[in-house]
Amino acid sequence: MTEKGYFAKKSTQIMGILNVTPDSFSDGGQFNALDKALAHCEEMLEAGVDIIDIGGQSTRPNYQEISAQEEKERILPIVEVIRNKTDKPISIDTYFPEVADAALAKGASIINDIKGLDTKGMIEIAQKYPDSGLVIMHSRKRRSDLSVEEDIQQFYQEKINLCQKAGIESKRICFDPGIGFGKSQEENIEILKYPEVFRYKEYPLLYGVSRKRTIAALTNEKDPLERDFGSISASLFAANKGVEIVRVHHVKGMRDALNVWETLSSQ
Repeated sequence: MTEKGYFAKKSTQIMGILNVTPDSFSDGGQFNALDKALAHCEEMLEAGVDIIDIGGQSTRPNYQEISAQEEKERILPIVEVIRNKTDKPISIDTYFPEVADAALAKGASIINDIKGLDTKGMIEIAQKYPDSGLVIMHSRKRRSDLSVEEDIQQFYQEKINLCQKAGIESKRICFDPGIGFGKSQEENIEILKYPEVFRYKEYPLLYGVSRKRTIAALTNEKDPLERDFGSISASLFAANKGVEIVRVHHVKGMRDALNVWETLSSQ
């Protein structure tokens, strides 16, 4: 952790997605066996991933929620093995406090909460692990009386107030405006185009647009597995706009794109 914050780094960080689910919209069933998950993790490490984000529950549109116990059974074995293989930060993509608690106890280091601390008990888990990072996503139903910018900015302020009352240091926090969660395609594209508008003060941003319907809308590609080129392009644009972390499926493609861009744009 640096003085500027848990997520601070000179160059854009790549968060690699490891879905250990049978029903993810983008890669369901590919990595839900332990050996396949480990092999994919090794590929991401070789490609230069900065953060490994493990998810045990699909949050695709109209997903069928599983229990916290089932989610723990899916992710804890892989967390434990990966922790023994690398010192790279492990992020847990969950909104269940008990899942976050168990994963952090096994060596994970970041809570990636898609429900943005709205689940009862999650703020207490963040308090329990004061050295962990905390990604807070906006995924609430959009308020019709506010613009998307106003809605997300008010959400950020609410969560900062909550964290301050709980004694959670600001350097632990990163915000995710939640592309694809309860927002129209026009709003999603606005968030992609103007990250500076959807930043709260100096807090770092995470953008996760990989293989989502927003990319389909921009490329007319119906197959999520064929959206990586568009996903990398959108993520590279976000990085060029100052977004600190991009969350992607294709780590090598993203790393190559960043390396080329950073080299050519350097003075």
